[in-house]
Amino acid sequence: MPGLIIRVVAALFLGLVSSQSLEFTQQYLQRLGGAVDELRKVVERFDASAAASDLSRSEAVARLRENRDAFVARQGADAEQTIARYDAVERRYRSVAESAPLFRPFVAVGDPDWEIAERAAADYRPALPITVEGLLLAVAGFALGWAIGAGGHGAARMRRRRRERRLASS
Repeated sequence: MPGLIIRVVAALFLGLVSSQSLEFTQQYLQRLGGAVDELRKVVERFDASAAASDLSRSEAVARLRENRDAFVARQGADAEQTIARYDAVERRYRSVAESAPLFRPFVAVGDPDWEIAERAAADYRPALPITVEGLLLAVAGFALGWAIGAGGHGAARMRRRRRERRLASS
């Protein structure tokens, strides 16, 4: 009976966690999209300023970075970091958004933006698994939890049986 309880608790816990992965991924994706939109505006303004001076993006960054004025040089470094951040966030957004809904949690975990993920986690509110994907992940989590619970219970039973055999043979 204790083995069954361990399996059920493990299965329910992992099933619950798995079912919530879609909702968390959706909230993470929305935050990524918002970050992409805002960073795009900043990069587009920078590109427009560069174009108004007949410079490419890389030429404008280089001119700023090479400036003797430390403040202006710092602006070049900041622009370079902002452009790199935009590229990284947009790549992550496209990667998650273009994957099948069932696989989005796995894609997001494979290459997370930790800053955005932490903010999403801080504001996260659970949801019920009412989509097909949510139910599939809930069942998969339940099955994995059941297997882990069974393995833990089986290992404990084997240890107990060995101990009983040693005591009986002594």
